[in-house]
Amino acid sequence: MTHQTFWKPKKEEKPKKTNSLGQRKKEKKEVSPLKQKIFADHKPGKNTADRGEFLPSIVKELIDETDGICQHCLSVPGTTTHHVWPRGRGRKGRGVKTNGIRFCGPCHDIVQTTPELLQYWIDVFRERHGEYFWFDEQDWDEHNHKLNKQMELEKVKEERLQQIEPIVDLIATAAGRDLRVKEIRLLESLETKDLNTFTGMFTDALNGYAAQGSYHPNDRFED
Repeated sequence: MTHQTFWKPKKEEKPKKTNSLGQRKKEKKEVSPLKQKIFADHKPGKNTADRGEFLPSIVKELIDETDGICQHCLSVPGTTTHHVWPRGRGRKGRGVKTNGIRFCGPCHDIVQTTPELLQYWIDVFRERHGEYFWFDEQDWDEHNHKLNKQMELEKVKEERLQQIEPIVDLIATAAGRDLRVKEIRLLESLETKDLNTFTGMFTDALNGYAAQGSYHPNDRFED
């Protein structure tokens, strides 16, 4: 048979885009309308350094409330706004009013370099304003978010315990003892469908055992 060659349309090559160095440019992908809206509504938060600064209005309130007197020595004008919870410690102290106190220069240096005095003022403010007295609005949002997540997890766990309670009671009665933690965790790990299947199988086994006339509630199953 004679070999036949079929006609193919000639492929047109598109010119490659290059930069000034002759390198091929990567074409930018268009941003979807959804992402465009997200970016448009996005408002970047303050950085750590900005969150640690006291606003002039806060400094003024602290001065007015203390009549401008150093709150450590109580004898000379306060010239410095001190971060009670230091900016360099753990979750950095913020520039909020409940984390600020006015000291004179020498007292500020003494408190900053004396751990006992630093801790003393931390304890005073914790008693005065609460455990997280140095939190700003963003800290509180993050803190509340974590608490809500924790509450949700605890709620799910509680619902799961209620769900497995019948089979736990059934096995505990048959075994003549309370279930161990690892055994309860095993039941918790089962999917609802598998748990129902397991409960049915175990119930049938006990009913069959009792039907033979040899089962008593105080009988124990070996591990």
